Amino acid sequence: MNKRMSTLVTALLLTTTLGWQQPLSTITASAKAKTTQTNKRAKAKTVKSTSTHIKLQGASNARDLGGYVNGHGQKIKAHRLIRSNTLSKLSKSDQKKLVKTYHVATDVDLRTVVEQKMSPDVKMKGVKLVKANVFKSFGAFPDFSKKNAGDKMMKKSYHDAITTAQGRKAYKSLFHQLLKNPKNKAVLWHCSAGKDRAGMGTVLVLSALNFNKKAIAKDYLKSNTYLAKTNKENLKKQEAGWKAHGKTVTPTVVANFKAQNGVKMAYLNTMYKAVNTKYGSMDNFLHKGLGLTNTQLKQLRANYLTAAK
Repeated sequence: MNKRMSTLVTALLLTTTLGWQQPLSTITASAKAKTTQTNKRAKAKTVKSTSTHIKLQGASNARDLGGYVNGHGQKIKAHRLIRSNTLSKLSKSDQKKLVKTYHVATDVDLRTVVEQKMSPDVKMKGVKLVKANVFKSFGAFPDFSKKNAGDKMMKKSYHDAITTAQGRKAYKSLFHQLLKNPKNKAVLWHCSAGKDRAGMGTVLVLSALNFNKKAIAKDYLKSNTYLAKTNKENLKKQEAGWKAHGKTVTPTVVANFKAQNGVKMAYLNTMYKAVNTKYGSMDNFLHKGLGLTNTQLKQLRANYLTAAK
C-alpha cells in the first residue's frame, strides 16, 4: 500500500472522542480549514517590521523607527520617532530632508555640555532644540593598554545612564517632548555616535511602546552596520593619536578602541541588569524611574502606534 492510500485508510478509521467515525470528507474539510488557519497565522507573524535608514551627508546613523511592529501587531507611525548621531555637520539638503520629508520639529541633544559647545547642532528652521545631557561630563579615560578596558568603560556608562539622577532627568526630558509633540510632527534624539545614549533612549521608547527585548536588540545592533565606515575612520585617528603620544598600538589597544566605537549585547544587558536590580523590571523603571503614568503611556501608544490589526 502506498503512503497516500495508507493515509486515507487511517483517516477513514479515525474515531472522535464521542465514539463515532468521521466521514473522510469531514476530515478532509477540517484538515483544509486547519491548514488555512495555520497559513493565516503564519502570514500574520511574518508582517514586515523594519525601520528606515535616513541617508544624510552629515550623519551616518540616522533612522526613522516608523515601520517597526510590536507583539500586539501595532506599527510605529512613519516620520514620528527618529534617532541619530551628531547633527553638527548637517548639510543644507540634510536639513531640508529632516524638516520637510521627516517632519522633525524637536531635536533632543543627549550629549554633555562640553560636546554641545564644541560641536553645536546645526540650527534648523522651525526645529526646537532641547538640551538634555545624560552625563554632566565624562570621567577619566581608562588605560586602553589594559585588557577589556574598553568594555568596562562602556558597561559603566550604560549602568550610570540609568542609575544616576542626571541620566534619568535627561530621559524624562525626552519623554516630556514625546508627550508634547504634535501628532503630525517628529521628535529626533541623538548623541555623538547615536549608539549609546541615543541607543538607550531608544530602548526606553520602544519598551514604552510594548516592544520586546528581541525587537529592541535588533534595532540597537544596527548601529554597528550604519557606523561601519565612520568607525574605520575613527580607528585610524585613534591609532594615530595613540602613536603621537609615543605609545605602541597593540592588539589590546585596538580591541579597546573597537569596543568603544561599537555596540554589544553585553552593554545592553548591563543596562537591563541595572534596571532590574534597582527597579525590578523595565515597566517599574518607566513608572518609578521616569515618572510615567499609565495615562501617559497610553497617550504615547495612541500617538505613535497604529491600531492593531
